[in-house]
Amino acid sequence: MRIAILGTGRMAAGLGKGWLNAGHFVAFGSRRPETKTAFQAEIGADSRVYGFEGAITAGEVVVMAVPYAEVAPLARKHSDLLRDKIVIDITNPFDSQPSDGRAGAEITAEAIGDGARVLAAFKGNFSGTLLDPVDHTGQPRDVLFAGDDAAAKSVLAGLIADLGFKPVDCGPLRAATMLDLSVPIMIEMDGRLNGGQHNSSFRFSYPES
Repeated sequence: MRIAILGTGRMAAGLGKGWLNAGHFVAFGSRRPETKTAFQAEIGADSRVYGFEGAITAGEVVVMAVPYAEVAPLARKHSDLLRDKIVIDITNPFDSQPSDGRAGAEITAEAIGDGARVLAAFKGNFSGTLLDPVDHTGQPRDVLFAGDDAAAKSVLAGLIADLGFKPVDCGPLRAATMLDLSVPIMIEMDGRLNGGQHNSSFRFSYPES
């Protein structure tokens, strides 16, 4: 698939490398692509950094990997380009969690407007695990995701599996509120029980028939 990742941080780099290794096309988006020479060198020649508009245009799937406060303005500005594309919001609101019970990804969908196909995913996955999908038990780590569009969720589940992770469908987009709220707990537990190594992950365990 053609994937656009908006952002050039650690999560963007990990996801991009993983999907490039799986054979997907990946374009990165930045407000100032001309300053991202070190990031470009890290990713390699198989991809490049564009402006936001260029990256969005290049992708069938668009990953929001900029800081949370920048997501809604970015989505609103480029709503015409994002409409009807699969948009994966991986950002975490933390102290900016909406006070009305909505998830951050719901705000993103609202910013895009009619035709928005927004999913929430990768919120509880540390960047250091994105290229290390198998945990110490020998099992793939979970990636929890939520959304309202069944076809988009099927595409996302495939992209998660391509990284070597186990996709776990948590239900409709409104369920992403709980994904948002679980992240501070995960960080606290990782710091207290794992020394802040950021190589931990949650797993939903259930008997499969």
